[in-house]
Amino acid sequence: MSRYRGSDEAIDREIATLERIARVRLRRAAAEMQELERDLRELKRERARRRAEGLHGTAVEVPAGAVAD
Repeated sequence: MSRYRGSDEAIDREIATLERIARVRLRRAAAEMQELERDLRELKRERARRRAEGLHGTAVEVPAGAVAD
């Protein structure tokens, strides 16, 4: 970044503005991260539920007459 040619007051305003922007962006990023983590937890629960159903549903009974010797 090149040297800032504004007054000391202008530099202070610019610093304050950039700090506000950084805080807003950080809040947004944190909110997005929480949403992603929530979605990930839901997906992992669904995967665990499906796996549990798969374990219980794999033992399929075949009628005695359906099996050819």
